[in-house]
Amino acid sequence: MTRTLHGGGLCYFLVLLTLLLSQADGLQCYACNIVHEQRYVDVGCSSPEVITCSHSHKGFKHRFCIRTESVALGIMLTSGCATSRHCHTEELPGVKIHCCGSDLCNSAPSRRTTTILPVCSLTFALLLLFNG
Repeated sequence: MTRTLHGGGLCYFLVLLTLLLSQADGLQCYACNIVHEQRYVDVGCSSPEVITCSHSHKGFKHRFCIRTESVALGIMLTSGCATSRHCHTEELPGVKIHCCGSDLCNSAPSRRTTTILPVCSLTFALLLLFNG
C-alpha cells in the first residue's frame, strides 16, 4: 500500500530534508580577522564574511561559531569557526569569548554607547566656548 504525504506530513518531510542538507554542507559562521583557506578574511571586522567551516581542525571537530570581543571597547576582535577546545579556553584579560552552535549565530554585538565620546565632546565644546 502506498501512502502520499498530505499537509503536515509534507511540511515535516521538507523540514527534515532541509536540516539534513544543511548539516551535510557544514556549519556556516561569520568570519573576520582570521586566516581561512590560506587567505586573511576581513581585516578589521567591518563587514565579516560568511564562511563554511571545515569539518575538523587538528583532529577536533568544528561544531561552533566563535566571536571574541574587547570588553573595554565593546568591539569584535575576531570571529570564525571553533572547536569545543577553543570555546572552553579561559578568557584572556579584557577579552570576552562567545561560542554558539547554529549557522551565523556569531554576528557582531550591538554597539554599546560608551561615556568617553560624550565626555570628550562636552570637554571640547566647553574649551571652544571659554577660549573663543
